[in-house]
Amino acid sequence: MLKAEAVSRYPSPAAPLAYGTAGFRARAELLEGVFYRMGMLAALRSRALGGLAVGLMVTASHNPERDNGVKLIDTDGGMLAVSWEKHASELANAPVEQLNQVIASIVVAEKCDAASVGTVLLGRDTRPHSEKLSAIALEGVGALGAAGRDLGLLSTPQLHHLVRMTNGEKGAGPYVGDTAAWNSEQGYYTMLADAFSALLSSGGDRASCSPLWADAAHGVGAPKLEALLSKTPQLQVAVANTVGTGPLNDGCGAEHVQKARLPPRGYEAPLAGRDRAASLDGDADRIVYHYWTKDGSWRLLDGDKICALFVGFIAEQLDALALEPPISLAAVQTAYANGASGRFVKSLGVPVAMAKTGVKYLHHVALENELSVYFEANGHGTVLFSDRATSALLAAKAEAEGASDEARALAAGRLLLVRQLVNQAIGDALSDLLLVEAILALRGWGAAEWDGLYEDLPSRQSKLPVKDRTAITTTPTEERLTSPLALQSALDSLMAECPHGRCFVRPSGTEDVVRVYAEAATQADADALALRTAQATWELAGGVGEKPTGAAA
Repeated sequence: MLKAEAVSRYPSPAAPLAYGTAGFRARAELLEGVFYRMGMLAALRSRALGGLAVGLMVTASHNPERDNGVKLIDTDGGMLAVSWEKHASELANAPVEQLNQVIASIVVAEKCDAASVGTVLLGRDTRPHSEKLSAIALEGVGALGAAGRDLGLLSTPQLHHLVRMTNGEKGAGPYVGDTAAWNSEQGYYTMLADAFSALLSSGGDRASCSPLWADAAHGVGAPKLEALLSKTPQLQVAVANTVGTGPLNDGCGAEHVQKARLPPRGYEAPLAGRDRAASLDGDADRIVYHYWTKDGSWRLLDGDKICALFVGFIAEQLDALALEPPISLAAVQTAYANGASGRFVKSLGVPVAMAKTGVKYLHHVALENELSVYFEANGHGTVLFSDRATSALLAAKAEAEGASDEARALAAGRLLLVRQLVNQAIGDALSDLLLVEAILALRGWGAAEWDGLYEDLPSRQSKLPVKDRTAITTTPTEERLTSPLALQSALDSLMAECPHGRCFVRPSGTEDVVRVYAEAATQADADALALRTAQATWELAGGVGEKPTGAAA
């Protein structure tokens, strides 16, 4: 039974909040009650799984500095099980007088083990209110008798990693890795740095990294990247937009660069000796690259381009390995992935699986394959190896070494190093950065050669207010509408009239607007297709206000 005095200090939010892919996010001053309750929920989740550690991350990622948020991390190091999202929303919004009842119902529904103490690991980003909110969450953990460990400043992927390592095989399966050496922040850096160094060495003397400029969004990625770089002397990086030199995510970071299609603060013009740049987001789980061409134009290398780079390298190693039966490789993307990216991946003989927008949906689809590369265009993604794939690679490497088959041993070894290097729980900007740099070095490429893999189709995104977004429904992958069918028929006609035309609309998850996406062979065609898509939506799906007249409808 919770003590009324303690609970009354942390009431439910004034307006209901829903737990989604990003957890809970709002203005920081509105979240104290939510953090207290999420501390309790993390304790309950741990008890339901026999006391295995659960993570609680204090971050609002790419949101402005005034906001904050909370994400729970499951015992395998992945995102909170979808089946528990309803418990999160119910507990967060429950009136104080109903808290005991809601907790009791979760205990019964999820068979929480009363004999289990429960363990919760907490991490936080650099926002000025994160330390206070973390302390409140820790109170919630303690209110249900669980043990909480405050791990301090971490990137979100680092906390995912530490939960995974803490639980070991019980949480993440037989190939979780060297938990004795890697279960600490320093162990995380060692794990990545060792794999990166070995991957570079696999290319011999010719594999070397040219200097990189990195935009850390004034966030936690700055000190964490600098700590990692102390263990990777092969890579020279100028880390910019560090903590304390500007507001978090303001005019910089992966979200700004990818959505606004603009270079970040500090890279508004070419920098001598830095032919490419990377931008992280505020909690260092997303990354995009960009560069200035020799003719002075700025080019973005987003999550689609990172996906193509990774798929090409991995497919090449699998071809050299020639396993029988082969390890199945797939790329996983959303409807927002540029069509040229999907065509390039398919040209390599690699299938593309589609998922609903949101990293938790990509991760779920990725788990259906033996080896998957998943990325959203915003730069959130990773490479996942199934246990079957890992076992087959270990066996193939041992067999090739025994037969003195250097080419196959090299390919198997490289793939196993990729598995160690990329975060197996979640998208991780630091590990993705190292894999990008390793592949570029092994190929002897700069940003321009990478960019030359394919040319993006021009695209346009916009949004349109509607009376009722719930009247608009889509297929599971959001590529087509299931209602209104008349609107989908209209969109099919528009696409048929436009060279390389593709368009779709999807309802927002948070407001009464429809999001519009269009791409085509030229920017003019993409703009025109986006406008006509918005106009058709306004006419056939209950648009609000004036009929759109411009591409930015």
